[in-house]
Amino acid sequence: MVMSVEELFEKNLRIGRGVDAQGNPRALTHREFLDVSIEMGWTQQNPDYRALFEHLATWVVRNLKIRTSLELGAGPGYFLYCLNKLGVDARGIDGNPHSRDFFAAYHPPYAQRYVIDPLFEQTYQPADAFLSIEVFEHIDDAGLEAVMTKVRDQVRPRYIVFSSTPHADPNPNWDFQWGHINLKQPGQWHALFARFGFEPVPALKPPITEWATLYERKGLNHNIAYNFSLTPARR
Repeated sequence: MVMSVEELFEKNLRIGRGVDAQGNPRALTHREFLDVSIEMGWTQQNPDYRALFEHLATWVVRNLKIRTSLELGAGPGYFLYCLNKLGVDARGIDGNPHSRDFFAAYHPPYAQRYVIDPLFEQTYQPADAFLSIEVFEHIDDAGLEAVMTKVRDQVRPRYIVFSSTPHADPNPNWDFQWGHINLKQPGQWHALFARFGFEPVPALKPPITEWATLYERKGLNHNIAYNFSLTPARR
């Protein structure tokens, strides 16, 4: 059964989760992070969660028509699973080995598509889309620069499907415990992505959060049209 926020916080205090020996708040461990995700219904054990990411995956495939994707912050991995089931060669990255083990237990045929790479240091093939849902708020500015540099230079996606909460949580200490260290407003994300060559696509909104955004690599449509103009028409 999915816990309410009140029930979760009461349990955290009772078992000492997210607090040190003196009762001061601390960041959740990897194991605690997964446990909280399960208890709050943020995994494939929850049918509502499954429906949300099934809908998002279908939207991505229908609207973006991608063949390959790379997801940063795959978490329990249900988005990754859904994309693979729809025929996308989807890969996922995370820094939490417990989350990967959870994914592998539920979706063993796709276990090798989920890798542990806490600092996004491994080498990746280009992908049609780069995906990151509620992850960038967990990364400091220096880390974001490194991520986006690699996305631009190595992954080279046409699209970025992105969501990062702009809201501080009203519950004291929760953002700190949950690892929200870099909350930004949509305009700030637009500015960051623009520096790396991506612009928002207002006509297409990913159906995952109110603040989700689809970005596209700048100038791509112009380049495609120009390349077509160099190809002789068949007669």
